[in-house]
This record gives sequence, C-alpha cells and structure tokens, in this order.
Amino acid sequence: MKEIKKPQNWGQICPNYNCNCYGKNSQESIRSVSSYLTQSGKRRIFQCKVCGEMFSETRDTVFHDLRTSEEKVMMALKMILVKVDLSGISFVLSVKEETILEWFKKASKKAKDK
Repeated sequence: MKEIKKPQNWGQICPNYNCNCYGKNSQESIRSVSSYLTQSGKRRIFQCKVCGEMFSETRDTVFHDLRTSEEKVMMALKMILVKVDLSGISFVLSVKEETILEWFKKASKKAKDK
C-alpha cells in the first residue's frame, strides 16, 4: 500500500496581511509551486493555499532580488564588520563601492526590522 505523502514544512509564512494565515507557520497552508536557479543555487516560489499569494523564499531577506551570489554579499558584509575599507572590499570582490553600500543599507534595515 502506498503511503500518503504529508505536506512538507517549508518554514514559510504567508506575507499577505489580509490573509487568515498571515504570520502563521502552517504546513497545510503553504505549498511550493516552482523553483528557479540563482548564482547561489536553487530557490523556490511558494503559494498560500488560502489567499493565493505567491512569494519567493528570499522575500524579506537581504538577498531578495539580488543578482549577486549570497556568498559574495556575505563576504562584503563580513569585511565591513572587521573594518576593511570600502575601496578594499570593492577591489577584492570586483564590485562597485555603491553596490556594497546598497547591500549594507539593505542588511542594516533588515536587522533593525527584526
């Protein structure tokens, strides 16, 4: 007899403020509907079964909508923490200083939101 597959707990919550599932981590209400490849690997698109809202697994993170690998962004942020100057980070990672500043602003905003 074939075993019934249980829903997987993706650890995602519905981002729709108007949904009854908003803020709740429920296996039954969120499903993975597709995936896509990024420089950092495979990512999923989820959908709330209650309201139909679709969202990326990186939503509400510093990595949302970035074209750069997560590893490179994390390296830049770590270098900032140990007080490497911006021009040094830019040179080592081959990234514009303005881009690094945007990553830092985004990360600090996310840290304040938490």
